[in-house]
Amino acid sequence: MQIVKISLFLVLASAIFGLGYYSRGRSDSAGGHSASSHQPAPDKAGSDSMSGHGMSDGVIHVSPEKRQLVGVRTAVVEMRPLIKKIRTVGIITYDETKVAQVFTKVDGWIEQLHVNYTGKLVEMGQPLFTLYSPDLVATQDEYLLALQASESLAGSSFKEIRAGSESLLEASRRRLSLWDISDEQIAELEKTRKPKRHVTFYSPISGFVIKKDAVQGMRVMPDKELYTITNLSTVWVNADIYEYELSDIRIGQRAAISLSYYPGQTFTGKVSWIAPVLDEKTRTTKVRLEFPNPNFKLKPEMYANVEIDVDGGRKLAIPDEAVLDSGLRKVVFIDKGDGRYAPAEIKVGARFDRYYEVLSGLNPGDRIIASASFLLDSESRLSEAMGAMAGMPGMDMGDMSKSATAADVRSEKKAGDLTLSLETQPAKPVPGENVIRLKIRDAKGAPVQDATVNLTSTMAMPGMAVGKAAAKHVKDGVYEATVNLGMAGAWEIGISVQRPGQKPVQEKFTVTARN
Repeated sequence: MQIVKISLFLVLASAIFGLGYYSRGRSDSAGGHSASSHQPAPDKAGSDSMSGHGMSDGVIHVSPEKRQLVGVRTAVVEMRPLIKKIRTVGIITYDETKVAQVFTKVDGWIEQLHVNYTGKLVEMGQPLFTLYSPDLVATQDEYLLALQASESLAGSSFKEIRAGSESLLEASRRRLSLWDISDEQIAELEKTRKPKRHVTFYSPISGFVIKKDAVQGMRVMPDKELYTITNLSTVWVNADIYEYELSDIRIGQRAAISLSYYPGQTFTGKVSWIAPVLDEKTRTTKVRLEFPNPNFKLKPEMYANVEIDVDGGRKLAIPDEAVLDSGLRKVVFIDKGDGRYAPAEIKVGARFDRYYEVLSGLNPGDRIIASASFLLDSESRLSEAMGAMAGMPGMDMGDMSKSATAADVRSEKKAGDLTLSLETQPAKPVPGENVIRLKIRDAKGAPVQDATVNLTSTMAMPGMAVGKAAAKHVKDGVYEATVNLGMAGAWEIGISVQRPGQKPVQEKFTVTARN
């Protein structure tokens, strides 16, 4: 039981001191500043064995030296504008409200094309094609006859006759209009009194011809689409938004897109539509964004990086790096002054760019730890564990501290048919450069002298780089390499042995660097 307790302490201590040196490396590079305070006295639980630390009534005492080492920074709890961006990707497409299709409503033959290729920019009212249609010619004749009859009967004394002729004229005129003959063309017909063999059809909107099926000389039917024209002065961007982000999306919200094709340029638009349904497979909802496109730089089917601005208003907030999230609760450390820090449980709301909204647990003006909170939390837990262990029967913290540093690193492992024996120089590894000495013997116990040996070194923590070194054969199957153990703590040494004509052998050793 005592061995289990000692092992637990060693694991905690190794993690704390390793994190301490890791924080020092980061704070030195980041230029973090420290606060000044006096050296706290050791507590009853023997936590003075942790250099520069103590704990009483939940308050952690940190010495000025340790604060400088870990780069403690503070922040003030204050009201601030909360803004964040929802980032996604989208595809540019046509504005469907500015698309027109051109049909004829009569049978006929195209005798001349004025717009004869796809992609042409046309203006509203610009001629597209001329059509010969026997039905249209006959209808013009009917209109001219009705017009002549109406004029001749205009002076009739019989009211019913005048009304009948006017009704016939209006019906003939309406029939021409229903076949897309404009008022100007009807006026021209009334002026010339001659039916036109060819009738010209015009573009209903300004825009680009994106589809053309009209061919000179072809026969057309009323159900035949001849042109599709779209106005690209405005375009849409269709983007996918995850369901957990939907509560932040509103119609009219500002949005921006950037494209790799136009580096350094940003296009501003707004949210114009949110789909009422969710895609059950991707758990996303379609959102439509609308963008002005005066220079036609934004082209349909382009991919765009989308940013939608979310304005959370002015609220009480703290830096997100100050919050320790255990999954069950969120904790910050309040600066009590003189190197004293007290943990406080808080409730937070939405997370914005680098800030959390504070719902409860803090007041405006409170000063909290904005960096190295993870280390203080670890110190707090370790201090509690040491206090509890000191009160256990048979536990001597002083003896345990000595035993934790007394052993030299010597280890031997079987790897395939090889025996690997690892030692370090110095025998007790320290932060910085150390010599790794590896002795390799084969299954018969003979030294292996013709292998290629490579070493790696790393620590089990996020962001830790992997060091690499090639070992040189010294003599009698002994290989040496110098590795840099950048901080105190447990290091994993990876060994790779490659013998000529044989499969490589790999093994791992653990060494602990201590000051």
